Amino acid sequence: MDTAAKRLSALREVLREHGLTHYLVPSSDEHLNEYLPPWRQRRQWLSGFTGSAGDLLVGLNPAETWLFADSRYHLQAERELDGTGIGVQRVGAAGGEGLREVLGRLARERGRALVVGCDPMVLAAETAVALDQVLAQAGASLRFVSPNLVDRLWSDRPVPSATPLFRCPDDWTGRTAAEKVADLVAAAAEAGADAALVSRLDEVAWLTNLRAFGEVPYNPVFESFLYAGPDGVHLFLHEPDLRVPSGWLDGVPGLILHPYGGFLSFLWALEDVRVLVDPAGTTRGVLEALDAASGVTVLDRDSTVARAKAVKNPAELAAMERANLLASAAKTRALLWLRAEVAAARPVTEERFARRLEAAYQDLPGYRQLSFPTIAAAGDHAAIVHYAGADDTELRPGMLLLVDSGIHLAGGTTDDTRTVAVGAPTAEQRRVYTLVLKGHLAAARQRFPDGAPGAALDAVARAPLWNAGLQYGHGTGHGVGAFLNVHEGPFAITGAGARPHAARPLRAGMVTSVEPGYYRPGFGGIRLENLYRVAEAGAGPDGGRWLGLESLTWIPFDPALIDRELLEPAERAWLDAYQAGCAERLSPLLSAGERTALDAWLESADP
Repeated sequence: MDTAAKRLSALREVLREHGLTHYLVPSSDEHLNEYLPPWRQRRQWLSGFTGSAGDLLVGLNPAETWLFADSRYHLQAERELDGTGIGVQRVGAAGGEGLREVLGRLARERGRALVVGCDPMVLAAETAVALDQVLAQAGASLRFVSPNLVDRLWSDRPVPSATPLFRCPDDWTGRTAAEKVADLVAAAAEAGADAALVSRLDEVAWLTNLRAFGEVPYNPVFESFLYAGPDGVHLFLHEPDLRVPSGWLDGVPGLILHPYGGFLSFLWALEDVRVLVDPAGTTRGVLEALDAASGVTVLDRDSTVARAKAVKNPAELAAMERANLLASAAKTRALLWLRAEVAAARPVTEERFARRLEAAYQDLPGYRQLSFPTIAAAGDHAAIVHYAGADDTELRPGMLLLVDSGIHLAGGTTDDTRTVAVGAPTAEQRRVYTLVLKGHLAAARQRFPDGAPGAALDAVARAPLWNAGLQYGHGTGHGVGAFLNVHEGPFAITGAGARPHAARPLRAGMVTSVEPGYYRPGFGGIRLENLYRVAEAGAGPDGGRWLGLESLTWIPFDPALIDRELLEPAERAWLDAYQAGCAERLSPLLSAGERTALDAWLESADP
């Protein structure tokens, strides 16, 4: 019996002790993170699936144990879970069911006999409400069980780390921590609350202007809660006395440090206070603690911090622009190296290219760490939307190489993807690449009224592919934090069905990716991603405010893969200006030999 099967079997014995028929192990943790610190990776430990998203439902009946994965992870999940007995529910695919649909179906079949357990500290409050409604409609129940049942089995679970905290300089953040916290308190008062509670780590990091490296993989954040109330600002974190930078404490009036483990006890002791809480960013367990306190009233509101954080100020935008230009130079340098290696018939593997790219990043001034695991996917691996890393697969003529990577650097965060030809591309590769490029250009060139939702740009980007009968399953764009998480809300450029993110208004100062793609086993995959800032684009004839996208990423699109006959004149003009802009901005950052190689690449369609 393999490791996953043994662990699942042990968990089923615990379910029987608690009278449960199923147990939900969400992808998230106590702070609803995307990337989890090692001691929170319960789903990965239990199942072996390493993707950053995917909820696991474990049934007493092994045939009712599933991982729910979206299109980014369909192929990866099936490969990693093969032989474990865990089925893969391909969410978003034809015939695929989501967690709510499966629980609803089971509830209708079993009624009161269905009892689903979950740790309330790892389930978003609004998700808990939705699941409870689905089950209750058919007489089934959702039972909250503490402590976490997986932790009971995880005997060698890592202990929390306490990495030093780093204070961001004011010329990166543009505003002090005291100013940001004061805004939070004012927003709470305006909503009729006495206090505000913040559980999301990127929001706490942004409010405090503090970062940590090495605690949460790829995200420069630290495990913490923040409560701003009438008696001061309370910050809960591991080993607070050892981690806070000298002098930082004096910059936030009324700040009180607490050990992380004292947070729930602090909530239980509250009395007669109205607390502002974001139900999408707070767990059910935190709400239970507030409900248990005396005279506490919870006011549900969308996060004011998330909205403020998404609209970058001039200092944050300047840091993002600087970081993305330097990251563009490093990636272009690695792609030029690859072209030289291929031309010289020297073998290159996915792993060798990834190492070369990451070394180029590490040489940049101000580099801190990767913002997510580098994807260097050759050939059929590129059909796996979020292919896990890179291996010893050799890049051979006729392949496509998809490279998705990003870094945190001196106040900015980056994320970009290029697909390049290895050797001479086929006509089909050029056709599909150009269609994906047309989708990218459509969004990049589009003007839109202030406040238009992300769903509108999503449809614009998909139109060229839809017209050719092609589709991609992931969103077209996501927000990016300033020296923070590479995936940031509250908005997203995605389909209208992905509410509420798709319906959030786009505002000047936001930073978003644009990343249409196409993926097919046997063909491979293509994704073309830039980061853009949402910028003023003048007034309309009626005086209304209009917005557009200005690129932060300056990496050439591969000329060998572009069929210019498929581009309209306006598309060719935009592309030519962009390629020329890459040369202009990158040349000062490249060596003489690299500048010559870049000119040759841009001036010729030959691979």
